[in-house]
Amino acid sequence: MHTLTSAFRALQYRNFRLFFPGVAISQIGLWIQNVAISWLVYDMTKSPLTMGTVMFFNAIPLFVLTPFAGVIIDKFNRHKLLIIVQILFAIQAFLITLITFLGIIQIWNIILLGIFLNCIAAIDVPLRQSTFVCLVDDSKDLGNAISLNSTCFNVARLLGPAIAGLLIAHAGVKVCFLVNFVCILPIIFLVKMLNIKDVKCEHVKNEGILEGLKEGFEYAAKTPQISTLLLYLAVFSFIGMTYPMLMPIYTSEVLAENADTLGFLMAAAGIGALVSSLFLAAKTSLIGLRRVLFAGAVVFSIGFVTLGLTHTKIISIIAMFMVGLGMTSSITPDNTLTQAIVDDDKRGRVMSLNAICYVGTTSISSFVAGSIAEFIGISNTFILLGAAMLFFGALFGWRFSRLNFESKL
Repeated sequence: MHTLTSAFRALQYRNFRLFFPGVAISQIGLWIQNVAISWLVYDMTKSPLTMGTVMFFNAIPLFVLTPFAGVIIDKFNRHKLLIIVQILFAIQAFLITLITFLGIIQIWNIILLGIFLNCIAAIDVPLRQSTFVCLVDDSKDLGNAISLNSTCFNVARLLGPAIAGLLIAHAGVKVCFLVNFVCILPIIFLVKMLNIKDVKCEHVKNEGILEGLKEGFEYAAKTPQISTLLLYLAVFSFIGMTYPMLMPIYTSEVLAENADTLGFLMAAAGIGALVSSLFLAAKTSLIGLRRVLFAGAVVFSIGFVTLGLTHTKIISIIAMFMVGLGMTSSITPDNTLTQAIVDDDKRGRVMSLNAICYVGTTSISSFVAGSIAEFIGISNTFILLGAAMLFFGALFGWRFSRLNFESKL
């Protein structure tokens, strides 16, 4: 009972209790939309390369806008920014729902709406990450809030793809977009109810955008713990977060199954991620998270290689559980350690770099992985990526062992 209570201790704070369910519901909708888009694009083109190209174009706003978003977050009120961002998400969801119900959806407008979505996400991702410090009254519970957010994300990863698979199979793709729009609406009202005290540093408020951007880059580069954590996240995301794009192809070509099976596979990854998130949320100390990072990379690599070697549904589901378990065991501790170390007046800028490493590299790697799968096949792509993950996991494990994190926690 004590472990269970400690795992959810951030819920004692009113702001976090409001924010948590809104994010959970909106993330479920976003996963439904993401799976629907992947399935729709592949159904329209039958090309892994085209799928990767669509995601590559979607990544452009993340690289261009996210660094500036970090400066904006450090300069302006986070509460007002949160409200604006959620409204923009609702507009994007409404537009893609409208064109699918009108039957005029094509690759070009999928790309345009994807770019619009990622323009919003360029601000939303670092904004949400940097807001957690305002949602808990005791900074000691910041790590728990981050882990619970990861739990929320992984519950969404569990439910969203499973719901999407059922909806695609039995109601059609367009219903997925409508459900996503409905899921976004609650968070708009919940965010408006937050009572956030967001005190800004006068130096940051008065400095120019480019000056603030330069200061953020220099701070991250000159702090070895932060720069190593960011680089690890970039490498892990580049290799590991290719699976949402690859799984529709794997399900169709390797397993010869339909959207129902895709839902089960993605849900298995969600269950593995959820198990890892709850374990991390129950931890009351940040000591030892570096070892969890390395273990996560190993488990993830085993899952990817297993996917490449097997053609059976049951083993693939087990492998996807390992993928989810390993992924969260790497990404969540990385994020937690970064937020525990960073100075508060540079939090927005560092978390914007974190967002680039996580989301931005994912979209580029989708293009690369799609290109590789086009030439060597989907199974060999999983084996290659799994082996690369094991190599870099060992390399970063050695690097982390040589850095002193305890003095900064």
